Amino acid sequence: MRRFGEGVGDMRRVSEMMVSDVVTIDSSASVADAAKQMIQEEKGALPIVEGGQLHGMITGRDIVAHVVAEGHDNNSTTVHDIATHDLITVGPDQDVEEAHQLMDQHGFNGLLVVEEGRLVGLISGTDIRSDEGLLP
Repeated sequence: MRRFGEGVGDMRRVSEMMVSDVVTIDSSASVADAAKQMIQEEKGALPIVEGGQLHGMITGRDIVAHVVAEGHDNNSTTVHDIATHDLITVGPDQDVEEAHQLMDQHGFNGLLVVEEGRLVGLISGTDIRSDEGLLP
């Protein structure tokens, strides 16, 4: 177990491992546009950004649960209407181990990296595991 102050130089920061080129969508986009973008970009979720600020996240599950299952029009329903707005995020200066613990605690595959309300990246469990040498 590391004691307070020991090995501080060994701590990896989220900013060292995150991907900074994140595919996003505007909050006014239609759900149909979001679904098309998810397919084109091969993404299961898209962060919603407006004016550089993170406003939420939309997933394929959100589309199925809130549009398809409820019979809403996917062209007139916006991503803002059905998105998750209360997100768990990490900062770029946080310890990677903290990010990993948050992912485990909440059952997430990755976390959005936010600094002063702005989306600056994404860190995934795969990024962390590959850095630890667990993946080839």
